[in-house]
This record gives sequence, structure tokens and C-alpha cells, in this order.
Amino acid sequence: MTRSDQVTSPQVHTHGTVAPEATTYAVRKLQAALYHAPAPVLHSRLTLDANAPGDRVEAHIDVNGVAVHVHAVGESLQEATDAMQERLRSRLRRIRRRPTQGPRAPEPDPA
Repeated sequence: MTRSDQVTSPQVHTHGTVAPEATTYAVRKLQAALYHAPAPVLHSRLTLDANAPGDRVEAHIDVNGVAVHVHAVGESLQEATDAMQERLRSRLRRIRRRPTQGPRAPEPDPA
């Protein structure tokens, strides 16, 4: 299994005036962070909000049944995206260190 098959294309939601370059940058940063996921990423959603006080970026990720949510606010969407990526990588490392977190693995068939 290669690591690239774990990364999904996120659903992207925007609020306010968000440049296409900012969206592309945020998607790339999210996907780069998802390479650190300890299990397959089942779903990912990215929200860029230029209407919030400060620019806000949120990521909602489902890592094999474990929900992960991070958000960051910055003076620009790029700054908020960079902070979101660092927080997401930190959370994904924490999941890796706590393997008992999340749903239990299926029991092997006795047959």
C-alpha cells in the first residue's frame, strides 16, 4: 500500500471572497498534512472563511473512524492555512501515539 492512496480530495467550502489560488494552496497544505495520517482518511472537508474576523480555515477529517477537527485564524488565508496544517499534523501524530483511540479493530474470523 502506498501512502498516496490514503489521501482523499477534500470537499471545499468557501465563505466570502476567496481567491482560487488561496483555495488551491489550502487543499495542497491539507493533503500534505494527511500524509501523516496513521490510518486511511475516509473523508475530509475544508472550509475557508474570508468573512470571519480575521481569515479562518477549518479542516474536518475522518481518519478511519476517528474524527479530527482543527481551525486557525490569521491575518491572511495563507497564514491561517499554514497554522491549520501545523495543528492538523500535530493531531495526527497524537492519534498515532494513542492506537487505542477510535473504533476497535474488527475481530478476526475464527474460520
